[in-house]
Amino acid sequence: MRIPEHETPDVFAVTEAGGAGLTRKQTRGRSFVSPSAGVRLRADAVTVPGATVRAALLGCRQDVVLTGPSAARAWGLPLPQRLATASDQVFVAVTAGSARPRRADAQGRRLRLPSEHVTTVGGLPVTTAARTWLDCAAVLSLGHVVAMGDVVLRRDLASPEDLRRLCHWAYRRRGVAVARRALPLLDRASGSPGESWVRTILVTSGIRAPRCNADVIHRGGWLACVDLLWDRERVVVEYDGIVHLPEEQRRKDAARRNLLQDAGWKVIVFTARDLKHPEAMCALVRSALARSREHD
Repeated sequence: MRIPEHETPDVFAVTEAGGAGLTRKQTRGRSFVSPSAGVRLRADAVTVPGATVRAALLGCRQDVVLTGPSAARAWGLPLPQRLATASDQVFVAVTAGSARPRRADAQGRRLRLPSEHVTTVGGLPVTTAARTWLDCAAVLSLGHVVAMGDVVLRRDLASPEDLRRLCHWAYRRRGVAVARRALPLLDRASGSPGESWVRTILVTSGIRAPRCNADVIHRGGWLACVDLLWDRERVVVEYDGIVHLPEEQRRKDAARRNLLQDAGWKVIVFTARDLKHPEAMCALVRSALARSREHD
């Protein structure tokens, strides 16, 4: 008995005889798309998370592993918008010496992949979070590498020592120089990619590293939790990354910042637009820190 088309799996392989209980003719109907030869993807499942990845893996050899941005998406690690939403770009790798996958729906590479660098996430073969961070360092800016590393540490997907050992192992590999620059900048206390980007810009300009996601204590009591904090100078930097916050949250943020300013703290707020002008950001923070020291 043939299976109704709407009951077929999201992704399946086909042969001359058909596939998933359907005839060859049925598998070539409008209900399915063919991301690559021998693979069908239900048209109504194209937007299902992970469907295009599973389709690409089905068409590749069994020993391929998701790597780079595709592995980062599987782990739920932060990526630039251009890569975070490019689910049709599937990056896979095989061990060095094997034939590189050549398919329209997968960008294949040959890599040194020790067994300890490979695991599974959601049933998919992927590089470990630490190895994913290292591989992504070859295609991301320093700020994005720091943001990804902060999340890896915060979620206990790897330790700082794990990342250091991996950078040592990857001597002269593509991307390792950026990964090594990122290592001393990582902070598991960072609460969002935006905070990591701002911190990277400030610290690499020579500004002393702040405390991340830190509590402000005023007159012996808790006043607020802030993104970046310089205690001695009483300077706070906040990052507003979400433009369309609920009105109630916007009021709470404004009230919290007013309390901080009333208590004598200098509060600086940056947005995504400010990231395009790093020199101005650094000048503003450097000036605030200097003025505070002058009044001590």
